[in-house]
Amino acid sequence: MKCVLIFPSIHQVMRAEKLLKGKGIKIDLIPVPREISSDCGVAIELSTDSEKEACLLLGENKVSILECYAKGPEGRFEKKVEIKI
Repeated sequence: MKCVLIFPSIHQVMRAEKLLKGKGIKIDLIPVPREISSDCGVAIELSTDSEKEACLLLGENKVSILECYAKGPEGRFEKKVEIKI
């Protein structure tokens, strides 16, 4: 399964990308899906297996995550109530 991280600005997305790729976490930059509302037009998609590690790394480096969505097998996005760290 995949998850999508939404950030408050493109600057936060770029910082997150650099940090996550630097630690070898496989990510993709994607346009924010239409069914997800955000001020930033770019999001990060990663495996749910990497979510905890990614959120810890971003938190340690003061990168703000606005929201996290799980992408189910049918392709629909469900907002996670809280990001588990």
